[in-house]
This record gives sequence, structure tokens and C-alpha cells, in this order.
Amino acid sequence: MTRFSLAWQFLSVLPWGKGKVEADPRLFGPSMACYPLIGLLLGLILWIPFWFLVWVFPRGLADGLLVLLLVLLTGAFHLDGLADTLDGLAHGKSPEERMRIMKDHRVGAFGVIGLILILGIKFLALDSLPKQTAIKGLVVALALSRYSMVQLLLRAPYARKEGGLGLVFKQTLTKREWIAAGIFSLAGSLLFFKLPGLFLWGLVVLSTFLLEKFFVGKMGGVTGDVLGAANEINETLILVGIAGMVSV
Repeated sequence: MTRFSLAWQFLSVLPWGKGKVEADPRLFGPSMACYPLIGLLLGLILWIPFWFLVWVFPRGLADGLLVLLLVLLTGAFHLDGLADTLDGLAHGKSPEERMRIMKDHRVGAFGVIGLILILGIKFLALDSLPKQTAIKGLVVALALSRYSMVQLLLRAPYARKEGGLGLVFKQTLTKREWIAAGIFSLAGSLLFFKLPGLFLWGLVVLSTFLLEKFFVGKMGGVTGDVLGAANEINETLILVGIAGMVSV
């Protein structure tokens, strides 16, 4: 299994390199260099369905169905992490208690509210943009948000003392993958938005830095759920940022 196919396996439900070959744990960290590329590809996959949807349906409905397709394409993997993280932050009084709550498969009220808000804001941001800008914005948002997971995992300590799948990624992730992911994400942002793309990239870098400080303070570090939450937050932030740039 290659680094790219391993990254695809963790970020998409589509069958690409998902055979019976067991993944080499030594590739988990190095595969994260491909995360922005996977984001770009997922956005491009949604490009054709988007134009079909806006041709067949009213714009608002088309944007709602596009958000639904994105959830299906990614298996709601990061949304699940967001919900668990919000429940932990809302109900836990210590880092240990917060992480214990996050391991509970049940979703609490704060998790549900967070999911409704994040999906609603994504929809509103997309619906506020011209069609061409909306789909380009989604492509860039998917790439930059997946880069943010690389930055966050490299810089922040891993919070679970008992370990976990995220720890394997952390132990095999190096600055080389972080730099490669940064270059790929910046190139994609500049390709679709030219100079404003540099601002969008910088916005995600800053946002991820602040999320790092926040989660280190609240939990002592990050977990897989936290990475998913950061992905969703930054994905939405970029769409909102693009909507703001267009409205100025």
C-alpha cells in the first residue's frame, strides 16, 4: 500500500487501494503529506455533481445536496470527531474526564448542536457565493483543512496516555511531511484563488495554531477526535473567509 492510497483510505469512503493488503504502520505519518492532495481530489470529484445539481435544482437545494454528498464521500468521519470533542469540552471538568467522555459513542446535545451549526454554516457560505466561486472554494477548503491536521498533529503532544491510532501517526510524522503538505496546500490555494489564496492559507495556519493552544490547555494535547474537529472547523472557516472576501 502506497502513502497516497493509505491517506485516501483514512479520508474517503471510495475504494482506492482498499484491498486486503495490511497497512504498514510506518507509513501512517508519511501518508499525511498527501492529505492536502486528497482534499483537492475530493473537491474535484464533487465538481461535476455540483454543476449537475445546479442545472437540475434551485441553487439553495443544490448547495444542500452538495454538502450531503461531501458528508457521504468522507463517511462523516471528521464530523464524528467534532461531535465527540464538543461533548467532551462541554461536560468534562478535567482533561482526563473530557477524553473519557469523547470515547463514548453516544452523541450528546452539544455534539448535535455543533453538527447542525457547522453543516448549516457550510451551506450558507456556499449558497452566498457565485457558482464558480463556490465550487472552487470547496476544493480549496478541503485541501487546506486537511493540511491543518498535519500541522496540529506535528506541533501538539498526543493527549491519550494509553495510546491510540492517532499516536501511531504522531510517532511516524516528521517535519518533512508537514512541509510537503504545506507546499501542496499552498499551491492548491494559489492555483484557484491566486494572491487571495495566500491569505486563505495563512488564515488556516493561524487558526490551527490557536486551536493547538486551546486543546493543549483543555486536554493536554490532541487526539484523533480533535484532529477531526479541527478539520471541520477550518473547512468551514475557509468557506466563510471566501464568502467574506467576495462580499467586500
